[in-house]
Amino acid sequence: MMALPQISLRRSILLFIITLSCALVSFNHFVLGPQLKSVMQEDAYKDIVAMIDRIQGSVEYMLRNNDISGIRREIAANSVHEEIKYLVFFDESLHVVASSKQVFVGQNFSDLPLHLEVNIMEEVLSKKKHIVFESLAEEDTLYALAPINILGNQGLRDSRWGALVLEVDLGIRQNPLLHQIDRFFWQASFLVALLGLLFWFGFRKTINSRLGTIISAAKKIAEGEFATRIGLLGKDELAEIAGAMDVMAARIEEDHKELVSRHIQLESILRNIPSMVYIKNTDGQYLMANQRFIETFPRIDIATGQTVYDILPNDEAERFTRYDAKVLKTEAAISKRVFFTVNSKEHHFFMVKFPLFDSTNLAYAICTIATDLSEQEQAENLLNISNSIFENTIETIVITDEKRRIIDVNQSFLKMTGYAKEEAYGKDLRFIGVRESTAVHQDIWNSLFDLGHWAGELISQSKNGHEYYERISINSIVNQENKITGYVAISQDISLEKESSENLLRLAFRDALTGLHNRESFKNNLASATAHAQRSGESLGVLFIDLDFFKEVNDSQGHGFGDRLLVMVSERLLQRTRVVDVVSRLGGDEFTILVTGSVTDAGLAVLASQIIKSLSHPYYIDNNEVIIGASIGIAIFPRDGSDVELLVKHADAAMYHAKELGRGRFSFFDFSINEKNQRLIKVKQALRSAIESSEYRLVYQPKVNPHQCVVTGYEALLRWESQELGMVSPAEFIPIAEESGEIEKITDWVIRRVAMDKQYSANLRQANVAINISAKQFKSDSWVNTLRIMHDSSELDVASITVEITETALIDSFEVTLEQLLTVRGLGATIAIDDFGTGYSSLSYLKKMPIDYVKIDRSFVQDIGIDPDDQAIVQTVIAMSHALDIKVVAEGAESAEQIDFLKSKECDEIQGYYYSRPIELEELDSFLLQV
Repeated sequence: MMALPQISLRRSILLFIITLSCALVSFNHFVLGPQLKSVMQEDAYKDIVAMIDRIQGSVEYMLRNNDISGIRREIAANSVHEEIKYLVFFDESLHVVASSKQVFVGQNFSDLPLHLEVNIMEEVLSKKKHIVFESLAEEDTLYALAPINILGNQGLRDSRWGALVLEVDLGIRQNPLLHQIDRFFWQASFLVALLGLLFWFGFRKTINSRLGTIISAAKKIAEGEFATRIGLLGKDELAEIAGAMDVMAARIEEDHKELVSRHIQLESILRNIPSMVYIKNTDGQYLMANQRFIETFPRIDIATGQTVYDILPNDEAERFTRYDAKVLKTEAAISKRVFFTVNSKEHHFFMVKFPLFDSTNLAYAICTIATDLSEQEQAENLLNISNSIFENTIETIVITDEKRRIIDVNQSFLKMTGYAKEEAYGKDLRFIGVRESTAVHQDIWNSLFDLGHWAGELISQSKNGHEYYERISINSIVNQENKITGYVAISQDISLEKESSENLLRLAFRDALTGLHNRESFKNNLASATAHAQRSGESLGVLFIDLDFFKEVNDSQGHGFGDRLLVMVSERLLQRTRVVDVVSRLGGDEFTILVTGSVTDAGLAVLASQIIKSLSHPYYIDNNEVIIGASIGIAIFPRDGSDVELLVKHADAAMYHAKELGRGRFSFFDFSINEKNQRLIKVKQALRSAIESSEYRLVYQPKVNPHQCVVTGYEALLRWESQELGMVSPAEFIPIAEESGEIEKITDWVIRRVAMDKQYSANLRQANVAINISAKQFKSDSWVNTLRIMHDSSELDVASITVEITETALIDSFEVTLEQLLTVRGLGATIAIDDFGTGYSSLSYLKKMPIDYVKIDRSFVQDIGIDPDDQAIVQTVIAMSHALDIKVVAEGAESAEQIDFLKSKECDEIQGYYYSRPIELEELDSFLLQV
């Protein structure tokens, strides 16, 4: 909401005077005038009714005396009033008998300039009633009509009733009084304005100069001239304010002198404190160490990523690792009195550890200051080194007391801001980030009060007015009693970095549909983030998101519907991520999220779970409820890749792994996933050319009637021997073919190949052949069309074909599946449910579907004789199916014991290695059943 402009007291008085004058005029125009006019109209209405009644009585009296001349005199006498426009007496045929205007006498009603409808006159004559109304045709005009009883006909035409019409101009009647009232209110408004202006000029003359004195003195005090005094005399409120400001200035001047004195003392103390200073990242690797630390531990090599375990014995190293973990967990400083062995000599140190925060307020490192309590001379050297670091580091450092008043700044601060040390001393820490609002500074101090630290970016201003961006981290300084004794602020000028980022943002492309970052923008952001993370030793995460079931919604509802769904998905992604995260749409239904700031597996897992949960909630579009899901792959820099392409590729691979786990999941990348994904890509690519390269073939496994020991048919089984990959299992390539859509081409090839094989083999020509149809196939009727075409062209006798489907096809799209099965059933094919018992179908499906066979899955058959539960399941399925007049085929029988059990339970057909392995086409005609 836009803030209201600030108006000075002097201007507000003038504005009040003008407003009051306008209010008086407006009250007259909009309230009093209309109200008075309404009252006057009511009075006019009453007067006109009385007048028309009086004239009516006079006219009727004169008519009884046949005094036409008297009637005309009466009409003329009553027309002398200025507000009466017309007064007309009509006979029954609406001809004028008498009128206020003599030229009207003898004329017909229709020839007169009256704004009256004929039907009104007819209503007066027919119903013999008075009518009074205000004209809609002319403004401020009132009409009154009255019927006249005509008893005689001397000088008149033969008629019994006439009409009297009176037209009155209300404006002439009302305007004089309204004009007087308007004149009164304009005069009153002018008088109020005149008196107000006189008051305003007097106010300015007596108050303005005193206010100017106070404001000038206040500005000087704000600029640091604490010796300024106002000295305003008098007993009014302004004099009291001036006196209070003089007292305040005196106290500020006293506090400033105390601050300078304390700063000098503190600088002297810091110059002589010997300490080791070093910084480690969150993995415990040393990032920086001062000379004192290196002298104490000469074996340390910062460039090689060494840890405390490289310089101290394991037991001592573990103790310091626990201290670091506590700092990271609490995100607060700790102080300890510790000891450790250096050069076979035990040293006692007072150690302070505190976290360092990046721009996203995440702890990325731990700074430690350790003072050797046993060797005072080492402490003195360390103090000198610390002072050198303080003065020469490129980052600006500002130190304050517990009241946030600046007590010291380094040379970098002086160079960046242009201020001298004396100009900064005593200023509030708000001196940094002078462009930021009070609310921002309040957030900073709330964070310092609650957490002991704050990190972020501010817009500051140098002494010459130049504005610049700085990244700043502020931490509390606490003493041994854990009381705050001051604050330290470390910052650096990031104006060039900001300018570069803004230029990148202007050049970056956005996705036209969702407004998210597009592929190029995502890659640019990821490249910048990895470069920054590499310099700072941080990590980052890439989430690769693919929507589950979006393709089905897009295909069924249309692309416009799908686009609206994608926009809603992007909104939910933005709601679940931070402002600093980069959310992108790569294309189609693929999205990515870049998460920066020393990410962890646990944090990314929580984020992925929240996104999956959010995207799985229903969407409502045009009164349609749509439910989709998401699968997410996660890759982390630098663990899972050191460049942009590798990170995206590995996150994509992890996403595919999540889909394989069952969708609606997330998966972190590992190199075993990568190997599997590479295999998946190779299989997917090889599938596209398998038919053209003649790499597929069919083998046929017999189905046997165990009671008669005869072959009742065969099941066509697909085999793929790739030129590149060698033999590929159907269990591997069939799911990939279903996911990629290649399954439609494969099914079409299988149907046509079975027809060709039937022509080749006499044994196969006479037999029933079962063909497996994937559940994915029922989303299209291409396989049904293929059977219909081949049946119509006599290439294939569909009556010799059994269509085998899984239970999944019944559940996913029952209505569509039923329609397609009824179609092929009408062509003569038989229907079988494959792998029965492994899905979730119910008896209701078996009753509703045109099922001829139920095939018991091999997982139940193989444990016959071992698992009583499997035996009970097989027996139940056979009994249930027979009760529904459905035959049963058992798959995977390999032993005589299994065959005997199935025969004893009246299983209709058996398929398995006990009778025969799948047979090549060339061997079918020579195949003999061995029992």
